[in-house]
Amino acid sequence: MLFVGVNAHKSMSQITVMGEAGTILKRHRIPSSRKEVHMALAQYQEPLHAVLEASYCWGPIHAWLSEVAESVVLAHPMKVRAIAEACIKTDTIDSQTLAHLLRAALVPRAYSLCQGSCRL
Repeated sequence: MLFVGVNAHKSMSQITVMGEAGTILKRHRIPSSRKEVHMALAQYQEPLHAVLEASYCWGPIHAWLSEVAESVVLAHPMKVRAIAEACIKTDTIDSQTLAHLLRAALVPRAYSLCQGSCRL
């Protein structure tokens, strides 16, 4: 099982792929598109579990991750910040932190009103 932390933005996103022991297998900085998400994660044969923070652009990226991952968790951004307060914040560190929180089952979830019924 692999854990994928995604720091999603409208134009570029940072992806960290982490193994069960917490080893970072790969870091990807990719354009935020369906094709790029699929290309970044296609090489992995193990089941993928992904997490991204709720933000203004989470919808399409959540949908793209759902096409390649067994599960996708939407994290509550303010609660993640409270758990993982860092002096230095970069997209790479944020995606790594999200992957660690998912691996440890510590992701504070955000819930959308549509719960899967929204159209993208």
